[in-house]
Amino acid sequence: MFEIIEDEYNAFIEDMARGETFCRYIDESTYEDEFSHDDISIMQGQFIKKVRLWLHENKPGKYLVSGSWCVFVMTEEEAKKRNRHNYQRFLVN
Repeated sequence: MFEIIEDEYNAFIEDMARGETFCRYIDESTYEDEFSHDDISIMQGQFIKKVRLWLHENKPGKYLVSGSWCVFVMTEEEAKKRNRHNYQRFLVN
């Protein structure tokens, strides 16, 4: 389980280095055959903590992070384009 978090986090770091503006991580459908939904939720929560810390230290105010059936990481501009309501509450400062 923790290996998946690290693998997804490394993918996130690579995406940030490429300047990605919209990404999905720890997609529930990818892991639901192997893990319970509770375990997937735990993985997503741990991943979100790591990502929020990295964004806070490296790109404050530029990205937001939200969880659902996957973890979304996107810029404020992407959130506006995708009509994400109340996205400001997910912005990492």
